[in-house]
Amino acid sequence: MKKTVRRSISMTQEMRDRLTLLVSKYPRDMTEADLIREAIRRYLDEQEDLIGSRRHFQKSLRERVDSLEAALTFHLNVLVYLVAQDENALREAIITARQDSETLLAQMKAVRELKETCD
Repeated sequence: MKKTVRRSISMTQEMRDRLTLLVSKYPRDMTEADLIREAIRRYLDEQEDLIGSRRHFQKSLRERVDSLEAALTFHLNVLVYLVAQDENALREAIITARQDSETLLAQMKAVRELKETCD
C-alpha cells in the first residue's frame, strides 16, 4: 500500500522509550513508523466499531420508545374517552382511541422526523 500522507508527532521521552522497546521485540523489518501506523489503524477500527454500536443502540432504542409511545397513547386515549361509565361508552372509547391514536402517532412521527432533519 502506497503511503502518500506524512504526519509529524511529538511524544514524551517515556513514550519514545516504550516504543523503542516494543520495536526491539519485533523482527528487524518492523520499524517505529510501522508500529505507530498499526496503533493508529487499530484505534481507528475500534472507533468505527464504537460508532456502529451507538447507531445500532440508538435505532433499537428509538424503535422501543416508538412502541411504548404507541401503547401509552392508546391507553391514554382510552382513559380520556372514558368520561362516561357505561359499557357502550367503554366500547366507543376503545374504538375512538384506536382511530385517533393512529392519527396522533402519525402526527408525532412527522414532528419527530422534522426535528431530526433540523438537527
